[in-house]
Amino acid sequence: MDKKTNTQPIPVPVYLTPTMHENDEISLVDLWRVIAKRKIIIVVSFFVSVLLMLVYLFFAEPVYKANTSLLPPQQQQIQALLINLQGIEGVDGDDRYTAESVYIAFLNNLNSQGMRREFFDSHNLIRHYVGRKSMKDVNVDRVFEGLFNERLKVQADIENTSFVTVSFSDSNPKLAAKWLNQIIDTANKRTVFQLSGDINAGIQSEIIQVRTQLNNKLKFSERRRHDKIVALKEALLIAEALDIKGTGTFTSMMKTTTSELVINTSQIPLYMRGVKALKEEISVLEKRKSDAPFNEAFRDLQEKLAYMEAISINPEVLSAVTIDAVAHVPYQIEKPRKSLLIILAVMLGLMAGIFLVFIAEFRSKIYAKS
Repeated sequence: MDKKTNTQPIPVPVYLTPTMHENDEISLVDLWRVIAKRKIIIVVSFFVSVLLMLVYLFFAEPVYKANTSLLPPQQQQIQALLINLQGIEGVDGDDRYTAESVYIAFLNNLNSQGMRREFFDSHNLIRHYVGRKSMKDVNVDRVFEGLFNERLKVQADIENTSFVTVSFSDSNPKLAAKWLNQIIDTANKRTVFQLSGDINAGIQSEIIQVRTQLNNKLKFSERRRHDKIVALKEALLIAEALDIKGTGTFTSMMKTTTSELVINTSQIPLYMRGVKALKEEISVLEKRKSDAPFNEAFRDLQEKLAYMEAISINPEVLSAVTIDAVAHVPYQIEKPRKSLLIILAVMLGLMAGIFLVFIAEFRSKIYAKS
């Protein structure tokens, strides 16, 4: 093979080598010149962005947030729940109710979706949110969830979990504060009603049981009295047959007994009392009108019944929460935040203007080359 052919350069297609020109390199000075040349675009974009934001702020409905802070109830606020109910099954006030347990029950009610929906429906708040719109076109569940439930926030303090802040937002600042206070009051009353209702239900159940025990004891006492009368009448027949007039007969029998004879007197037969004593005892038992005084446990049960029937829990003096600060009418708008939105509009306007400037410059170069 010829050496000259090996040293010949290989031709490279022209379309494979990029064509670079000094004019295609853009420095910061060139960027500034482009921006300065088309500054009108940036100015227009800036004013349009700010104007649109101002129009939004003008028509946007302001939202105000009312706040209240809560703490566990004090001891005197739940004192009525701490009554002495020892011995009553299912109800033990001293062990069952504490300030912490009552407060937890209150917070559970405050977070309850059922309680919130009950408040929403009972106060007919749907009319506040939909205005004069026809109810046929309104989804009540969606309105409740989006405009009421999501705006009611319960947040516990990180360091002190007992300190709870509750907030509610609405376009009407007076209603926001009013409804928040009413919601707290509703949750408190619901909790008090539940706790006092549990105690009252336990007491009423125990009262029914004690009354049943009293009736049963009276019935069995009457049966015991009739059984004793029957036994005495049988003893009377034996005493008459043996001609035992009184207890003196038994004494004379003891005298005639030899000293070697040992008589067991621990259980003397009833007929040994004599005819006269037996007749008198039978007469007294038959004339008895009430057996209650002769029943040992009857009076104790009556005393217990009287105590439980006298128990009265007044819900008005109970409270499941301490309101550290009631909700006042808010004076600052929570949403929209005007200053933040205006700053955001300025930044977006400038960024959009610069972006449009580069697009315009790029298109102008393409048209110039074509």
